[in-house]
Amino acid sequence: MYTLGHDFVPPGIHAGGLRYHGASPLLSHLVKLGYIDAKAYKQLPVFEAAIQFTRNEGILPAPESAHAIRAAMDEALAAREEGKSR
Repeated sequence: MYTLGHDFVPPGIHAGGLRYHGASPLLSHLVKLGYIDAKAYKQLPVFEAAIQFTRNEGILPAPESAHAIRAAMDEALAAREEGKSR
């Protein structure tokens, strides 16, 4: 099993619930094969993405989902800058 941020020590004000850094064996295998990659985000950019998503879609995502939203936003912005459709 892989870990992401196993040496990360959150500050005292860090939101709880996302402190387990292990990944499932299946997810770890997909990373190893290169099908997916893991990304780590700081708390503030994740919550900023959640706020933007809420304002645009009218849905308040959970913190865990907000991480995926941040990643999707970053991928969309990168595609726009590259001028490529993904």
